[in-house]
Amino acid sequence: MIPDFYDPEAKIETKRLLLRPLESGDSKAIFRNISHDRDVLRYYLAPYIEREEEASVEGTVNACRTQKMYCFAVVLRETGEVIGMLNQCSSPNRYMHTAELGYAIGKAYWNKGYTTEALRAAIDFMFARGIHKVTCCHITENTASGRVMQKCGMIYEGIRKDELYYHDRYWDTANYYVLNPDDEG
Repeated sequence: MIPDFYDPEAKIETKRLLLRPLESGDSKAIFRNISHDRDVLRYYLAPYIEREEEASVEGTVNACRTQKMYCFAVVLRETGEVIGMLNQCSSPNRYMHTAELGYAIGKAYWNKGYTTEALRAAIDFMFARGIHKVTCCHITENTASGRVMQKCGMIYEGIRKDELYYHDRYWDTANYYVLNPDDEG
């Protein structure tokens, strides 16, 4: 682990967004914007939840804290509404200073630049915390997610065949990366 990498109270502010630690109280908003929307879940690896009373982000919150990984609620600064989440999917270690990021934004907020704004800010945050390389991937059919990664300056690295098993089938992933410009020699 990179020394002082994880700060459980870390927040990121952009012009329109606040990325703050995901909290148990965010369950209803995550249910409404992600977990109960089959369009969002078409490519996001999370189960569909039928009823709001079954919705909880407690497991995610606890897992991220235990593993010392970031999981941010994506909040509109103007209204305070939680519109999605952005999380760290892998942890850096002594030898690999790489972190993978994943994200999901509610369908009502697609095509407004929020996802790009959140990802770009999270990449900069990771670099400031000592990460050398940030990676992201998307199911190849989810080309909109690839465009978000490209807008954030990420470089296409290639396809991984049958990388994920989701919705009872194997999916190829398109993989992207960006290097910390302060580390380039």
